[in-house]
Amino acid sequence: MDSDGIRIVVVDSHPIVREGLRTFLEMQGDCVVIAEAGDTEAALYASEVHEHEVLLLSASLPGSDIFEFIRTFKKNYPDRKTVVCYIGQDASLLQEFKECGTDGFIGQNATSGEYAVAVKAVVEGGNFFSENLTNILFQVKYTAANQKNAYDLTSRELEILSLLASGYCNKEIANKHDLSVRTVETHRLNIRRKTKSNTLSHLVRIARSLGLSNMAGNTDPDIDGKLYPEDKS
Repeated sequence: MDSDGIRIVVVDSHPIVREGLRTFLEMQGDCVVIAEAGDTEAALYASEVHEHEVLLLSASLPGSDIFEFIRTFKKNYPDRKTVVCYIGQDASLLQEFKECGTDGFIGQNATSGEYAVAVKAVVEGGNFFSENLTNILFQVKYTAANQKNAYDLTSRELEILSLLASGYCNKEIANKHDLSVRTVETHRLNIRRKTKSNTLSHLVRIARSLGLSNMAGNTDPDIDGKLYPEDKS
């Protein structure tokens, strides 16, 4: 195949999905899939050995922290673009992908034509949101505008702060939001750094001052408990 065109690496755990994306993209005439990968480790290897402009990947890769992977990819290849596919209609999920540096966003049940359009848009220096994510995008902007606070916490950090104040542990938060425990630990460290909090009582006071409503369990602000009992340092 002629190597001219937008060079793409497709990442999805299902071979039949990768095959379908390759077939459709290459039918457009100005796209060429130069490599496929079934997981993040293979994707990083493919990115290292193949010159390409776009990484087209599934929003869900079993056994992987997709957000950490995107951060690593963008750090290693800042000039390359990422387009994430099959994103659920969840404002906090979309915000998380935005914060990782994702360039193109394709929702579940997006039309087939949107994949090639997304690839071309990001290569030209723009961002792309599929039509079925438009309402969620407005919700993300609205949420961000109304959750400004003195600590500059992201929407995800606010959610995790609320759960931490309610007594949830790392594993419980990870299961609740379909995240890895490592990602939750990173958020906890960011919250600790931004709020300069080391005690449960301070955490609860901050959560209440921000109007977070997910408060349950033993959250007595007079209890000077440790904020990060699971941290082993």
